Amino acid sequence: MQDNNVIETKEEGILLDNRPIGVMDSGVGGLTVLKEITKILPNESYIFIGDQANLPYGQKSSETVRKLTKRIADYLVEQNIKMFVIACNTATAAAYEYLKKILPIPVIGVIEPGAQMAVEASKSGEIGVIATNGTVRSGDYQRLIKQANRSAVVSSLGCPEFVTMVEEGLAGTVEAQVAVNNRLAWFMDKPIDTLVMGCTHFPILKNEIQNVMGNAVTLIDPGVATAQQVKAKLAAHDGFAPAQKQRVRRFYTTGNPADFAKVADKLLGTPISAVKLDI
Repeated sequence: MQDNNVIETKEEGILLDNRPIGVMDSGVGGLTVLKEITKILPNESYIFIGDQANLPYGQKSSETVRKLTKRIADYLVEQNIKMFVIACNTATAAAYEYLKKILPIPVIGVIEPGAQMAVEASKSGEIGVIATNGTVRSGDYQRLIKQANRSAVVSSLGCPEFVTMVEEGLAGTVEAQVAVNNRLAWFMDKPIDTLVMGCTHFPILKNEIQNVMGNAVTLIDPGVATAQQVKAKLAAHDGFAPAQKQRVRRFYTTGNPADFAKVADKLLGTPISAVKLDI
């Protein structure tokens, strides 16, 4: 039976897909990825789920994170999405390869695009990575960076407290700057010229991070590269939504909707309404 959400234009024979793109994160950080996607794909519809009830992912086992991510993927597939974007580095490390094999739709993660972007940006091959402890333990950034540049030197640091600060809305405060100063002092004796913000929460602290690292260090936001990969994948699958379609934007959280919306409004620059999701 043909899906009524997939239509074909008679003029060019191009398939257009009205279904939304599903995006998930452990909390609000994945909205940095969604923001980049909407910049280059403004005609698409999106369903975003922040799993705040189970924060932080970075402190959990890979098996637990994989189960949490699959449960969200299953829910979104039931909502008839056309693509599943794992806008969480920890969840990408734990579940991307697994979900890519079992889901009936394309799956996009954030680590591979971010690693490639870092390799292309670095002139010296000295690359830093800040992420959750779970992402650092996975070694995925180091593996993919070394795969693209064998001579690269990768220095990885777990910064779990950054996630908490973002979720509590502390970005832009003196408290946040002090915490970032203290944690990133670890890099002061490492000659990196590029730093991957390997958690989707971290671009929200971009100003604080740049203040510490200095302008000579290029900050990499994997969300930018991920958005480009989403666009490329839709193009490859003839999956773009028609320009005249009325867009859908739905936001869910497994935590407190008011807390989610407070941070999301500031991040996205527009008021949103979040719905409590019990799954």
